[in-house]
Amino acid sequence: MPKIVDHEERRRAIASAAVDAIAANGLNGVKLTDIARMAGVTTGSIAHYFSDKDAVLAAALEEVCTRLFIQIGQPDNAPNVAEIATALPTSDEKRKEWKVWLAYWGRAPHAPALAQIHRQFYAEIETAVAEDMAGIHPDPHMAAAAIIAAVDGIGTRATLEPELWPEDRQVALLSQLISPIIESFSPQPSNS
Repeated sequence: MPKIVDHEERRRAIASAAVDAIAANGLNGVKLTDIARMAGVTTGSIAHYFSDKDAVLAAALEEVCTRLFIQIGQPDNAPNVAEIATALPTSDEKRKEWKVWLAYWGRAPHAPALAQIHRQFYAEIETAVAEDMAGIHPDPHMAAAAIIAAVDGIGTRATLEPELWPEDRQVALLSQLISPIIESFSPQPSNS
């Protein structure tokens, strides 16, 4: 009986392996053979699912975006520091994702397909955070942009200098930066 393969699951597994390979070797140093080895497939299998290396790299960026979006982009009630802090590089796994995310920053301005993935991700995450800020802040999109900028700044520093940015320092600075945005406009309980 032929083996049944879930093509979407296989594409995602290859993209996930590409994330690991990029984190280990950098964006410029990654090879399809590295990705194939980490995915447990042949380079021919990768060619079956992706048209070229750029398509694999785009899929890896989408995978990282999806992981980050799942962490902080879920509509909820009012956002809070602890929820938003889940997107920071506070663990080895999250630092790996941030290494990949930052690797693409340098390439995206010169690669329209990657720039489009970045734009789409930021639009989705800003919309989700702004929806959470609606009714809390007079300008929800500006508040969302400020929160995202704080996460980007802290995440970048913590990824580049992990020994100087342990989790408690990251969360403390995030709290200092975004608490005024979140709390200053939040409805206060009545004293009746």
